[in-house]
Amino acid sequence: MKICGIIVEYNPMHNGHLYHLEKCKKLTNCDMLIAVMSGNFVQRGEPAIVNKQIRTEMALQAGVDLVIELPYLFAVSHADLFAFGAIKLLNELGVNEIIFGSETNDLNLLKNIAEITESTLFNQQIKVKLGEGYSYPESAYLTIKSLIKTDHELDANDLLGIQYIRNIIKINPKISFNSIKRIHTKYNDSKISHETFASATNIRNALLNNQDITNYVPQYVNTVLTNNSLHSWYDYYPYLKYQIISNQDNLNEIHDINEGLEKAIIKNVSKNDSFTDLVQSLVSKRYTKAKIKRILTHTLNRVTKVDALNILDGPKHIRILGIKKEKSQYLKQIKKKTNIPIITNVNKDNYSQLKLDIRINEIYHLQDGDTERKIPIIQE
Repeated sequence: MKICGIIVEYNPMHNGHLYHLEKCKKLTNCDMLIAVMSGNFVQRGEPAIVNKQIRTEMALQAGVDLVIELPYLFAVSHADLFAFGAIKLLNELGVNEIIFGSETNDLNLLKNIAEITESTLFNQQIKVKLGEGYSYPESAYLTIKSLIKTDHELDANDLLGIQYIRNIIKINPKISFNSIKRIHTKYNDSKISHETFASATNIRNALLNNQDITNYVPQYVNTVLTNNSLHSWYDYYPYLKYQIISNQDNLNEIHDINEGLEKAIIKNVSKNDSFTDLVQSLVSKRYTKAKIKRILTHTLNRVTKVDALNILDGPKHIRILGIKKEKSQYLKQIKKKTNIPIITNVNKDNYSQLKLDIRINEIYHLQDGDTERKIPIIQE
């Protein structure tokens, strides 16, 4: 049985994602397509624009057979941990091949870089860059550029692809991998410049500004986005300020807060009336915008260093978000082979494994007064 894996956020799903899915199926001719998807908070440190159940429905409608959740601690993390958690889960589910998007679409280059990042020379040079005050992503990028002779500029999906390859090699080198070239848009495009393709960032901005996105998303996605509450940091900023002010004596206990950053957060929160302004006031050569946003997301959700203590052991469960009914037999087969439990419903026996993610889901729904809907979603 050919089982293909992809790693997604679908925040929200758009035409580029649909293109990726269609190419993936054509490229692999797989019998089963599994997506590992971030939950209600995503990798860049933002609340997902619509909840994970809605995004699961989008994925199933688009052609994914099985959607599983990437637990919060991995979903809201730097690229290496994000990739580590996702590859671990896909490996547990018996995936044969993993497909990802890439700007360069040069697998040899990406694999070469992935191998170099494991070398002693790379580790030595990155320490030099860190010592010069660069953030880790900047240090890694500058070190890669100094060691690899290429005309390609590495973009966001290339860098994630490198982490996927690194973790595949470490976790299970028998898993094959391939990439699909990203077309027409880049991850960080500042504006929409194509008739039917736009980045998720541009689409979110358009949605939050009540602009028409009809041309850039599948029709069923447009309908769903029109009829559901949209989430952004604007809605959560008062809750974040409350957490910072009321817990300022213990702010250094929050996951990823180090080097006295809590003092800067406490100092700046009262001076800034928006999340964007607070983030900008904390960005430095050492702390990127994405890292600051992730740290503030952990602060909002009160995720502590203790919560993240065993993160390097990998995910402890596989939570099913949605599945096509005709593929449900696969779950019965794979349950006999996995080393970690597959969870299809929350009960007293598995609640402790899901406790953190359940609490975070409740915080996410403070904005709309909703509750976590029935999981898993079974598409007929």
